[in-house]
Amino acid sequence: MASEGVLVLDGAIGGGSVLRVGLGLAIALHKSIRVINIRQGRPNPGIQAQHLAGVRAAAQLCQARLEGAQIGSRELVFSPGLIQTDSLTIRIETAGSVALALQPIQIALARCAQRVSVEIEGGGTYGQWAPPIAALEHVTFALLSRWGFPAHLTVEREGFYPKGGARVCARFGPAHIAKPFDFPEQGQLHKIAGVSLASHHLQKGKVAERQAEAAQALLQRELSGISLEIETRYVETLSPGSAVVLWADCAKTILGGDALGERGVPAERVGERAASALLNELRRGATLDRHMADQIIPFLALFGGRFFCTELTDHIKTNIWVAEQIAGSRFTVIERAGIWEIGCEPEAGSQPPKSVKPRAVK
Repeated sequence: MASEGVLVLDGAIGGGSVLRVGLGLAIALHKSIRVINIRQGRPNPGIQAQHLAGVRAAAQLCQARLEGAQIGSRELVFSPGLIQTDSLTIRIETAGSVALALQPIQIALARCAQRVSVEIEGGGTYGQWAPPIAALEHVTFALLSRWGFPAHLTVEREGFYPKGGARVCARFGPAHIAKPFDFPEQGQLHKIAGVSLASHHLQKGKVAERQAEAAQALLQRELSGISLEIETRYVETLSPGSAVVLWADCAKTILGGDALGERGVPAERVGERAASALLNELRRGATLDRHMADQIIPFLALFGGRFFCTELTDHIKTNIWVAEQIAGSRFTVIERAGIWEIGCEPEAGSQPPKSVKPRAVK
């Protein structure tokens, strides 16, 4: 594969994260990248179906030149053009995460002054090792909108492992981010909201209600006097499943906590896990939760900023490394009494090319 003038990223360092964050920043900054050793060391190394769907959508967004975009490929060259479309369709044949499929797109559009809608057919809205779709909507997208990057979600059908089958529409922009993503403190806690969701298969056992009641009981006991509302919902899905997603609306940020239903785990325990996760973030002084902490890294690389989190995860480390390689930014990571402060100053003078007038994809 050709590599002259192309930034090389080692995909063995962080699996799919290198690919997702790398593609998004490559488009935002109009830089060509070559990703090698993609998912090296995994049981099924190389690009898989859910990764390929994201790669092709990213390429479609900016009319990119691709090399190595096929199942099993361990090397990919991605050379972006300008963003010239206002609509995309991503098809995920597996239960791969819808939230992760959207990640490179939302990074790419952060400096794009036009509207783009993304239709996703297939995939999972709730699953292991990925942000649940409700957290993406009520935490990630809500915070991006506060900073001048409108982002909205419509979930037409939910999806659980192993069949997936979700149907989701995301709408972005135009983006007008004019200040760093600074999260110095939580500020006053205004209210807590959430959703306890279960597939129709579990309605007879009142799983959604039991999850919600357990979460609410724990939160009310620990945070008396706080406004609290957890919606219960049953949905038609191809595979059975359940989840609880909670979010705390604070004056200076939004924090999330979630838990996924598991076979053999009582519904009450799932609700308590989600509530405990949120309480942990609130009590320890985090200003971004475990999902948002790694999702925000590319935006700090582009615009600067600072936040506090309770854990320096592998995803955070990987995303920092990728962001520094592509954007030329330099991050600072400081640990104090069990809380991590992460900050970034973007490279001076780094500006992407302007988009041309949108045109629909044929």
